[in-house]
Amino acid sequence: MKGECRKSRLVYGVVTVSDKGQIAIPADLRRDLGINQGDKLFVIKRADEAGFTLIKLEKMDEIISGIQGDESFFKKRG
Repeated sequence: MKGECRKSRLVYGVVTVSDKGQIAIPADLRRDLGINQGDKLFVIKRADEAGFTLIKLEKMDEIISGIQGDESFFKKRG
């Protein structure tokens, strides 16, 4: 929507799962997140089993790199 600030927008509508298990990501969400044709998304099931999260693969690379550099992450907890 032209002229609308979507920085704090959380809801982008409702999608329907097709018989092949496919969904369409709303155009406004793709535009706001810079998701383009051919981009790869990492799929993670939520711990509460309420759904799933999609993260751009390039962002996952950044997250993993951050974990690799965090020595405290690898210390045994107990």
